Amino acid sequence: MKHAILILLGLCLLPASVPAQFLFRDVTDSAGIYMYGSGSDQAGSGVVVADFNNDGWDDFYLPGGQDADKIFINMHDGTFKDVTPLNVKTHEQRNDTTTRFRTNPRGGIVLDYDNDGLPDLYVVTENEDMLWHNDGNFKFSDATESAHLQNSLNQNESMSATFGDFNGDGYNDIYVGRWYNGSCAFVVDTGLVSKPMCDGFLNWFYVNNHDGTFTDRAKEYHVDCDTTKVTNIVVFFDYDRDGDLDLLIGNDNGVWMQPNRVFRNMLMETGSAVFQDATMETGLACRMSCMGIAPCDYNRDGNFDFYETSFGSDSIMTNNGSCYFTNAAKSVLPPRNGFETNGPFILTGWTTLMGDFDNDGWEDAFLVHGSLEPEIQIALGEVTDSNKIDTSFFYRNVDGHFYDVTDRALGGKYLYTKGRGAGLLDYNNDGKLDIVYGSLSTRPDPLHKASSFRLLENISTPAESTPHWLEMRFTATRTAKEAIGTIVDVWAGGIVHSRQVSTGGGFGSQNSLMQHVGLGAYSKADSIVVFWPCDKYTHRQIDRYWNVKADTILHYVEQPSSGVSAETSSRNVPLKLYPFPATTILNVVSSSSPEAKHFEIYDLLGREQMNVWSSDDTYRMPIAGLRPGNYLLRVTIDGIMQTQRFIKE
Repeated sequence: MKHAILILLGLCLLPASVPAQFLFRDVTDSAGIYMYGSGSDQAGSGVVVADFNNDGWDDFYLPGGQDADKIFINMHDGTFKDVTPLNVKTHEQRNDTTTRFRTNPRGGIVLDYDNDGLPDLYVVTENEDMLWHNDGNFKFSDATESAHLQNSLNQNESMSATFGDFNGDGYNDIYVGRWYNGSCAFVVDTGLVSKPMCDGFLNWFYVNNHDGTFTDRAKEYHVDCDTTKVTNIVVFFDYDRDGDLDLLIGNDNGVWMQPNRVFRNMLMETGSAVFQDATMETGLACRMSCMGIAPCDYNRDGNFDFYETSFGSDSIMTNNGSCYFTNAAKSVLPPRNGFETNGPFILTGWTTLMGDFDNDGWEDAFLVHGSLEPEIQIALGEVTDSNKIDTSFFYRNVDGHFYDVTDRALGGKYLYTKGRGAGLLDYNNDGKLDIVYGSLSTRPDPLHKASSFRLLENISTPAESTPHWLEMRFTATRTAKEAIGTIVDVWAGGIVHSRQVSTGGGFGSQNSLMQHVGLGAYSKADSIVVFWPCDKYTHRQIDRYWNVKADTILHYVEQPSSGVSAETSSRNVPLKLYPFPATTILNVVSSSSPEAKHFEIYDLLGREQMNVWSSDDTYRMPIAGLRPGNYLLRVTIDGIMQTQRFIKE
């Protein structure tokens, strides 16, 4: 009773500009979770959320570092069961014919790499990464060697991984970000300014060979990030909404602080899945010791933004609508623990979870924090103040501005441990986003059974009304079934809520692939527009659903247009568009059929801009009336649909 009174008092003391509040309670013990994990090199553990048994309820894998790994399966009653087989639990790997050693996992990703219908597990470690093949019935076999992955190292330092079907061939590919190789020093040349000198490992880009094996093609695709790049964070994400997966890389301390990198996928533009360095043209070349990249649309304009954490001040990179990003941290983020958002910090940000925790229609933030070693803080000229508590943060989004509500979100409790990874999920399918949180432990606590990982249940219940929500899962058919890169726009009351299926972006962590949208007072979505990823033929399906009832869990499966699959059609040849970019006239060339062709132009929010018919092989589309920006041209010929992106200047 006393605890409930304290929570209510905290709610009453909220500032007038923050009328509601989300609340969490720690249910780790009651959920049956006890998991100790210890890391080295201050790395700690990530959190990997996935549905291992395909039952529609999220489970999770927790890496143990120097201790045992665990896989917890959701029992649908608020509890979890440890089903970890012995080989995964001990995570031993063969180094030669006689020696076995622990790989010290940090996190990973869950994907079906061989399309057998069972989610497999790729583990990032500080020795040899491991690929665990799901054999069914919670049994896993080590497929690292048989899949032709790099496994000849006894030191590695992988920090994060991401996956997706970058070339639209129906199979998932894997990109791995790798950290420094052990030689790193901080050289202080002016009192407060340091120039970190670190040599990094080359990153890996495993392209799927369709036969259960991969080939590392990072150098061929120019995305290996040479040894001056010390990578912390990687994420496949369609930042320009054109239908193909781009690659975002967050770098830590490299030689003279290498910036983050952006590689744009040119599949939709050229018909070939190659990467173009778009770092400078996007404005995302931040030199910030990046620890996390969290995609979001915090201001609800339909353009994807990124919340980026650092050893220092955070950044919220805001999309201006033409895929150029500027840092809006000073205007939308609060001061933190007495420090201004653009000043030096004792605290170090790691994984950030962006989600609408109170279902009011605005994406909030949970920021995992955990300081590094004191000697590093001193070397960087930071000021030590014992009054500045090292805890993770809860930020509430009110009309595109964030407010620090940490002291109330857990009823006056704090997460003081050195946090590293976290995963977003709705473990009890009640329409409220929950959190699995991972920290850097140093010793087990046999007396109090204190877990290194915590399960935080969302119990937000606003007093005035119960806000509405939608949760959506997606299964692709033209590309790999996890549908990474699928964009969904949920429209309600004239407001668009944009989400994208993605993985990676947090330290060794993966969120649920389920997409959650809070609708506030709206009891239905006026429309839901699903933009599926493009396949290798640059075909992109767009589906629309109308008047969708809220407070529902939906599962969308990609359907072939008009019952015809683009891959099986010999006439599905790429369209030729010119000029690129276009100004007043867009020439469309398609000699695949003399029959009438249906031309439709949509903006990237799925709104129709033009709708015409023509039987000409070359059709001149008048586009002078379109506003400058990115558009999708959809051409339908005899029931077969093709979609390509173009730019109007």
